[in-house]
Amino acid sequence: FTNGNCSKVDEMPQRISDLTAHSIVRWAVKSLYRDQALPRGPLVQWYLQLMLGFKLSHKDLRDIISETPGLRTEPAEAKKLNFTVVLDQCDHPCGFKGFLSEDNVAESLASSIWDEITEILSKGGWPKAEDQSHKYYVVASWLHDVSPLLRERSFGLVLNVVRHCAQGQNSINLLGHRCGLLVPYAQSEECERRINACTGQPTCVAPDEQYVKTWDELKWCLKQLLSSQKDDVIEVSKVKARFRANFQMELSETVFGYQCLSKMLADPQLTQEFDLETIQGNRYMLRLRGTSPKESAPKQKIC
Repeated sequence: FTNGNCSKVDEMPQRISDLTAHSIVRWAVKSLYRDQALPRGPLVQWYLQLMLGFKLSHKDLRDIISETPGLRTEPAEAKKLNFTVVLDQCDHPCGFKGFLSEDNVAESLASSIWDEITEILSKGGWPKAEDQSHKYYVVASWLHDVSPLLRERSFGLVLNVVRHCAQGQNSINLLGHRCGLLVPYAQSEECERRINACTGQPTCVAPDEQYVKTWDELKWCLKQLLSSQKDDVIEVSKVKARFRANFQMELSETVFGYQCLSKMLADPQLTQEFDLETIQGNRYMLRLRGTSPKESAPKQKIC
């Protein structure tokens, strides 16, 4: 590959004697650059596993990157795989114009391509990801192979397509989650929750388990629960577990027409007696109305 000042060959070493961990990782990162796929830590780990047949630990991967000329991680002190692998600009593949963004993926593809994507993803059939952090890459790689219209596009584009289809914000839901992995939306937990919210049915409640059925029952339980807490406040993420422990009942927001617990707790049925707030770190807190939060806890009332 040559372009302007770029004249280096971007190929895997051909001789076995030239193959080293550093040369393989360097080639993998260059390949992702060429495919306009941002080389985040989990993506590089998955790509190398695909090539080598085994998975490098985050420590081994970081060590190899730090010892490879022209490569670095950003941020340098990131924990585990929460980093991006950066290639020195002088080593960029020829013609590299930057990574693709998910922002405009919906508008960048013709309707005929989206029709094909919809048909393929709705049927499923991709391999099961061994690591949940690799779920998007597994589906994108499979889609890249099976779609005639996407086969000639970059992997970075296809990866953005998969992410877009799993966001749940586009008008046509194509992908959802089941047990932490991607599945066709019709088989997903999100679809199950949406249907249950529409019909007022509980989600993830066994036939022999009791669950909260009415707003009056919910308000009574919340009052009892909050009155037993220090400062009459509890973190929303702990509410369901405390319902199980204190009342031997499940709390399912879909019974009350919601797919999200925090949105249910902000319903007008509850706001006369309870305050739902956010504090530092985007954590939700529920407190009895009329009790004062601590001065040191930055908050934002959302109801």
